Amino acid sequence: RRHTRYGTVTGVQTCALPISIDYLQTRPEVDPQRIGVTGRSGGGAYSWWIAALDDRVQAAVPVAGITDLQNHVVDGVVDGHCDCMFPVNTYRWDFAQVAALVAPRPLLISNTDKDTIFPLEGVVRVHEKVRRIYRLYGAEKNLGLQITEGPHLDTQELHIHSFRWFHRFLKNEPQTLIEKAAVKFFPPPQLRVFETLPADEIVTRVAESFVAPAAAPHRPATPDDWATQRNAFLNGLRDKVFRGWPTDPTMAEAPARKPVFEGVAQGLRLQVFEFDSQPHVPLRLHLLSRESLALADLDLISLQVIDSGGWSELLAGLRTAFPEPFAGEPNSEPQPGLLDGWKQTLEQTRRGLAWVAPRGLGPDAWTGDASRQIGIRRRFQLLGQTVDGMRVWDLRRALQTLRNLPELKSKPVWVRADGNSAGLALYATLFETGISRLELSNLPDSHQVGPDFLNVLRVGDLPLALAVAAERTRVILRGNPAVAEF
Repeated sequence: RRHTRYGTVTGVQTCALPISIDYLQTRPEVDPQRIGVTGRSGGGAYSWWIAALDDRVQAAVPVAGITDLQNHVVDGVVDGHCDCMFPVNTYRWDFAQVAALVAPRPLLISNTDKDTIFPLEGVVRVHEKVRRIYRLYGAEKNLGLQITEGPHLDTQELHIHSFRWFHRFLKNEPQTLIEKAAVKFFPPPQLRVFETLPADEIVTRVAESFVAPAAAPHRPATPDDWATQRNAFLNGLRDKVFRGWPTDPTMAEAPARKPVFEGVAQGLRLQVFEFDSQPHVPLRLHLLSRESLALADLDLISLQVIDSGGWSELLAGLRTAFPEPFAGEPNSEPQPGLLDGWKQTLEQTRRGLAWVAPRGLGPDAWTGDASRQIGIRRRFQLLGQTVDGMRVWDLRRALQTLRNLPELKSKPVWVRADGNSAGLALYATLFETGISRLELSNLPDSHQVGPDFLNVLRVGDLPLALAVAAERTRVILRGNPAVAEF
């Protein structure tokens, strides 16, 4: 996950391949005009990328290493892969665009027909799209599609076709008989590079040097100096970090809200609204106020950003007095002291208390084991997003919903959050107006800890975000003042 913050996953592995080509070109027995690349599964993925990036590769046979985003995201085959298979998809490319970069050089798309993680229909769709580009070059003879029978397995048939492709395009020997297909020349132990990893290895942190992080912020000498830093940071967030946010014109408007509950108990009024953060992502906003005080007469709204633990606390505090909106939730131990505390706040002030849980948390928590949760995170990254990045979007939409209530349009909003959610709230306030106070508890020191955003350390870190927010609103930090040193 840390690699996503710098903007590289598969690039860390792929970067070794041009070095390998450099080495091959120094060997006297190697014809530099006859370099091909092939590999299967993870090696197939690297074969795609190096052939697309390095035109010294004259012919390529990626095997079982690519299918389209529909297979990965909608059909869920990404659950069968590891992070090393994929780039951070900042610009939201579908994988046929990568394959098309090989054109017009010889490319054989190779797969089996029962491969569950590179399904046949997706591979065929990729081939169809790439064929259009080869046709534009007048080079359709240089594009092949080989499908053999079998599962996700390194079969002899795959080897034979790969060798024939290289004999045809690298040696100009299309009729050569392949006599040693699938013969392993080296047992696996002989291919091992290290018996044990070197003590000074950098592979586990290579992203920190492979992709340059943003320069450390400096204390601005003048207002213009600060404006330059701030604007570069905000522009970088829009272009590199949150590029995957929805761009549909309808998203420029405050979301429509649907009242789902209103009730009174113990002198309190609870209102629950549902809104769509984006199509098919409904979220709920809970608003608690004094029964004797109309919403229009409130002085301000305090919005609490909650995670799964915060949702459990909200259930424990409100469920006894307001059972109806929480009827479908698992049983929890009531904590009447929570409701008493909220009631006291509302009786002593003219404010309202609101709560929102971003997607995948609280009432909309995603189910499944740890492996399932990893698969969900990978889907987001394939779409140029992260879960946390889209949760920032959810908070923006919640703030828009709150301010769009007719009685609350001109009311100040305070935002409160803790831990990782504090980081989400911080970034939401950089893109929304009307937040007069931001209360952050236990904000992480750096994105090395959280929140998890694409490319963010190429743009800046949490102290810089905090400085930009402090220019717009009053910021109160609790629990980790060190983050405010800048």
